[in-house]
Amino acid sequence: MKRVLVTRPQPGATKTSERLLSQGFLPLVLPLTKIVPLPAKKPNGKFDAVAVTSANSLRQAPDTMLQSLLGLPCFVVGEATAAVARARGFETVTTGDGDGTSLAQIVVEELCTGARILYLTGRVRAPDFELALRKSGIHFRTMKSYDTVLVSYTTDFLVNFFSKGRIDCCLLYSRWGAEEFMRLSSQVDIAHHFDNTSVFCLSARVAAGLAGRDRSLIHVAGRPEEDALLELLQGQ
Repeated sequence: MKRVLVTRPQPGATKTSERLLSQGFLPLVLPLTKIVPLPAKKPNGKFDAVAVTSANSLRQAPDTMLQSLLGLPCFVVGEATAAVARARGFETVTTGDGDGTSLAQIVVEELCTGARILYLTGRVRAPDFELALRKSGIHFRTMKSYDTVLVSYTTDFLVNFFSKGRIDCCLLYSRWGAEEFMRLSSQVDIAHHFDNTSVFCLSARVAAGLAGRDRSLIHVAGRPEEDALLELLQGQ
């Protein structure tokens, strides 16, 4: 049974772990980052739609703030985020193809020129969606509902955590997570557990955070979705 290190934040890490178990893998859950809420306040003004590129921004947004937005069309990056949007009360949800650039294209196609978008997001985020909107002349305001921060582990904890042997595979979901994995796997006391670890990345942007690692051990999902990531893992 292959041992797979799951590095994403909670609550996603537990859900991924359950999926791995059902597919015959042995998951080891070690979140390298965690999600913390920010005091979100809706910007002043009228908006024509809401856009979301991370389910965490919806999970962390307070009910009182979301209430006035639920009647607006909600554009989301993928199916997982769409499910959270519907659970929070949005009725009109349009789903993108898994990345910010394609979502921006859908927004441009669906909305009239001059439309104003409220972009619900986190403090740490990829720039693709915003850059694409700016190039298309779409007006938007950001509302940050969460932050992503590093999780610290003591050396004693890590030595004990990895004491059962080497790691066969590792799943990475963000550029920051990839950079933190590089730092983690280079620690002298545990580095030998990662000598031949195959790393599975959600996107090319995530993989770019693995500078210096053997490229033959790096695999990138064909789509920036967990389904594609796990399909890639199963195929190795």
